[in-house]
Amino acid sequence: MRQLAPGEPNPPIEVDPGKLFVPTDLSVSPGERYGFKAEGKWRDLFRKSGAEGWGGGWLTRFARVPGQPFFRLCGAVGRDDESAFAVDLTHPWTVPDAVSTSSDRQLYLFANDLCFMYGNNHAIPDDPLRVTITRLA
Repeated sequence: MRQLAPGEPNPPIEVDPGKLFVPTDLSVSPGERYGFKAEGKWRDLFRKSGAEGWGGGWLTRFARVPGQPFFRLCGAVGRDDESAFAVDLTHPWTVPDAVSTSSDRQLYLFANDLCFMYGNNHAIPDDPLRVTITRLA
């Protein structure tokens, strides 16, 4: 696992929407800021979307990151939905102070969905969702 220097991007990571946690091999610390760039698409049964996800409404309250669209790109520090957040591709993410008490500081990515529905999630072979993470500060 590694830490990025300020201004350093990681190589693009292909995010498999069928996995609950996709490791980035990046270790993060409280107060660091990161920017995210996503390209490509993924598929939820028959619906394609990008990192912005699809849908809304009352059913999203049961998603792993409640209130966020299904298939929105999300992240978590450690394999813990308590630390989960929706990735905003237009604004940086600041690592929260609560991470300082975590033994696992690896950043993971995932597609927001209902916990029991990951079996029908698929990457799109010719245009998979790839994420580049850049440490800003």
